[in-house]
Amino acid sequence: MSKSVLNLLILSVALWVISWWPANWLGAGSGVRWMTVALLIVAIPGFINLLVSALPILQDPLKSMLAQMSLRVTVLLLTVLWMKTQQPKVGISDFYGWLMGFYLVILSFESWEFSRRLRGRQ
Repeated sequence: MSKSVLNLLILSVALWVISWWPANWLGAGSGVRWMTVALLIVAIPGFINLLVSALPILQDPLKSMLAQMSLRVTVLLLTVLWMKTQQPKVGISDFYGWLMGFYLVILSFESWEFSRRLRGRQ
């Protein structure tokens, strides 16, 4: 399990490094800040999912998948709602585009880890 968390940490840092220049160029100063916020919003539930999936109550693949999906979608929806009400001027190139891109990459990584763990049980 700790290897999965370490791999997600490496992936998150790599995503941040790769995205720094485009965020700085697109955001004109505040782009890196919003890109970092988007990455944290997506990565933190990913870390929680990887750590919680080792709990005995989540050893059933269906329960584990539903818990992970619920956490990820809830955090994402609450964040988007909060951003729309508190920061209405933040646009797709500042925040939402980064959020969608990071969401897809980290979700792909988590799905790969989940399927690898399931194959290891059989």
